[in-house]
Amino acid sequence: MPLVLIDLEGPTLTPDERAVLANEPVAGLCLFARNVPDRARARDLVADARSAAGRPLLVTIDQEGGGVVRLTDGAIPPAAMALGAVDDVATTEAVAAATARSLRTIGVDVDFAPVADVALDPRNPVIADRAFGADPALVARHVAAFVRGLQEAGVAATLKHFPGHGDVAVDSHLDLPRLDVDRDRLERVEWVPFRAGIAAGAAAVMTAHLLVPALDPERPATMAPAAIAALRTALGFDGVVFSDALNMSAIADRWPAPEAAVRAVAAGVDAPLLCGSLDEHVAVLAALAAAEHDGRLDPAALAASRARLAHLAATYPPGPHPEDTETDRALMAAVARRAVVTFGTPPRLAPGATVAVLGAETVQASAATDVAARPTAALVDALREDGFTTRWVAGVAGPSALDDALRGAAALLVVTADRVPLTPDAVSAARGAFARATARGVPAVHVALWNPAHVAALPGPAIASFGFRADAVRAAIHALRTGEAPGRSPMPVKPWSEA
Repeated sequence: MPLVLIDLEGPTLTPDERAVLANEPVAGLCLFARNVPDRARARDLVADARSAAGRPLLVTIDQEGGGVVRLTDGAIPPAAMALGAVDDVATTEAVAAATARSLRTIGVDVDFAPVADVALDPRNPVIADRAFGADPALVARHVAAFVRGLQEAGVAATLKHFPGHGDVAVDSHLDLPRLDVDRDRLERVEWVPFRAGIAAGAAAVMTAHLLVPALDPERPATMAPAAIAALRTALGFDGVVFSDALNMSAIADRWPAPEAAVRAVAAGVDAPLLCGSLDEHVAVLAALAAAEHDGRLDPAALAASRARLAHLAATYPPGPHPEDTETDRALMAAVARRAVVTFGTPPRLAPGATVAVLGAETVQASAATDVAARPTAALVDALREDGFTTRWVAGVAGPSALDDALRGAAALLVVTADRVPLTPDAVSAARGAFARATARGVPAVHVALWNPAHVAALPGPAIASFGFRADAVRAAIHALRTGEAPGRSPMPVKPWSEA
């Protein structure tokens, strides 16, 4: 079994990609949103890739839920933190099983989920709602449930990002984070969810591009033999170890992809994940072959890696493609309603009311992509569909535009819709909007559509939906109409005050 996972340019194979799959030792694919614009084309792409390879081919995807989903044509799982807010392991297991069924409709056999990180630093620009929460025990029980749900429904689970990416304030897509904690702290906090996921039978683990001096003072975990050894020995994991993508700046700014891949495999990674040009993929494959030939890579370790990957492929083979069901879609919508959390007492919206909305037109979905999301637009559209009159003021609009929107409005919704921490300018504008609404006798509420940590930066009251997709947006509106918000925040959030 080959070692390397590669990505593809689009929803159909290019002739060069077809040739690489047929002639190069590629272990599998990692699908991104550009590859799966809809279920039919995604299914065709996966089938075509497997046919071109002519051998078992792992097909992987990041279908975590919330802001990190690639396949949006079907039952979209809520963010992990929404599941933490519901805190019902049976529900988490059911959501994971529905996620697996959706992925199997296109032939995916490995999901790069669940996130086992503990969301300890509210400044973290990359984890946020991707984690189940800030309590290691809560995260652990939901990680285990998600693993069970995925794997019992036929898709391999991948715990990430080992040894723990939740307590840093740097995005490894952009630079190399550093986690300065001792080994005892890793055992007590970061590794608790990983242990639970491993005990639940997780098939795979993904490494983090993260410097942890307690394990290795110089090399990020993906390249640190001590980190992989800790996973194998201290945590007892005997499944497949994937690397995070080697094109992320934490790695790519320091090592070219061929060298990075060789270092990762030498450290104990079974399958490096490549994202980039096809020429670069071929160069990595050549570098690994050369390192195996000249003895830089241990033959016994390579044989063990190949055996683990072959076992994974045999355990989760592509099978019959089930149909996505309305029952699964209804489950996701119900979970979104159960997850909503309120801080303070938000105003109720009467049917047909006029509502002013302040929020940015677009946000960057993540540092890993140039794709722009439109969370405020989704909220405005849903409000209008429910019969509300809305006046949307973009975040860059001046005070006069906001004053016009507030005139005769029943409420002001101040929307934050970024995973990353708010900028000082965004905080200032939002606080100013609350003050202007209060001066005009218009009740205001902060609607946090993505990162609940934003609640601590703005005046209240507030609603957190842990997501901006359709189910989460409608759940937030339901809470504004009815006052029903049964969730409990899975991370400590102290609402902002001027004191």
